[in-house]
Amino acid sequence: MTRIDIRLDLAHSIDHVWGHLTDWESHSAWIPNTVVTVTTPTVGVGTEFVGVSRIGRLRLDDTMSVTEFEPPAGGTASCVVTKTGQVLGGTAGFTLTTLNDSSTRLDWFEDVYLKPSWLFWWTAPFVLVVGTIAFRSALKAFTRTL
Repeated sequence: MTRIDIRLDLAHSIDHVWGHLTDWESHSAWIPNTVVTVTTPTVGVGTEFVGVSRIGRLRLDDTMSVTEFEPPAGGTASCVVTKTGQVLGGTAGFTLTTLNDSSTRLDWFEDVYLKPSWLFWWTAPFVLVVGTIAFRSALKAFTRTL
């Protein structure tokens, strides 16, 4: 499994950032070459969605389910999704922390692996480098949508 951690300080309130991050389909606007569709439209735990990424003829369906959902309260908020697809496994999520009335710290993580993990253990260094670059770029794009 590969752990990717990214931290950003955002010039927006925790409620504002939370609203954008938990609007799953809006991720399509800032994750390159990806369209996110909610497949089980609930709020919170149990929400299911898929991110379909395309690069040329290559297509990757990243299916996910919300497994932890703690809306803003007391200056923090967090969400975890479990990757349930045939190719990607692991978890991803974020924690938000209020820095002041108009700024929030975002701690984003991805614990990902290719399936079957016993066959693809050797891809971890590649996933770490490429994943860190890709998610850092995507999260910078996310900040422009706020």
